[in-house]
Amino acid sequence: MVTNYATRVRPVDEVTGQRFDPEPVRGRTGRGFKVSSCPLPPNAFSLLKTSRAVNMLPEHLNSLALYAYSERCEWRHVEVVAAVIWQRLLADLDKPFRAKKEKTLKGMVFLAMQNWRHLLTADADLHTPQRIRELLGINENQWRRDWLPFWRTYHELLSETDNQVLINVYRATSRQAKADKESTAAA
Repeated sequence: MVTNYATRVRPVDEVTGQRFDPEPVRGRTGRGFKVSSCPLPPNAFSLLKTSRAVNMLPEHLNSLALYAYSERCEWRHVEVVAAVIWQRLLADLDKPFRAKKEKTLKGMVFLAMQNWRHLLTADADLHTPQRIRELLGINENQWRRDWLPFWRTYHELLSETDNQVLINVYRATSRQAKADKESTAAA
C-alpha cells in the first residue's frame, strides 16, 4: 500500500508544534572507495605550478614522476627509469654478473617497476612471488636465496628516487607559493 505524503496525517511535535515524519530518513553505509596512498593527488598535473615543477626536474626524476603519477606516461619514461635503476644497482655491487643472471635481473627491473607503481597507487602488490618466479623461470629456493634481495633492492631504489621527486616538487611549489604570497602582500 502506497501512502501519499501530502494526504497522510503526520504527528505534531509537542515542544515545537511542528509536524514531523515518524519514519526518519536513515543514511545507508555503502562500500567506501579505496583511498589511494599516492602522495600526489590525481589532479596534480592539471595544476600549473606542479606541472612546471615536474618539468623542471632532471630527466630521470621527471620520468619517474610521470611514470608513477601521470596518466600520460610514455615508453621513453619507462626506459629512462629502468636504465637509472639498473645503473644504480650496478653502482652498489662489487663484481659483475654472469650473462644469464644479468638478463634475468634486467627483466626483473620492469616487474619491480610495475609492482612498485601498483603499490604506490593502489596500496597492493601487483605481482605475487609465485607469479614472478613463473615469469622469470626461478624455483622457490632460488627466489628466496638469490633473487628476493634484488627485488627488495629495486623497490628501495625506486622509493628513494620517488622521495627525491617529491622533495623537489614540494620545494619548488612551496617556493612558488611563497613568492606569490609575497608579491600579493607587496601589491
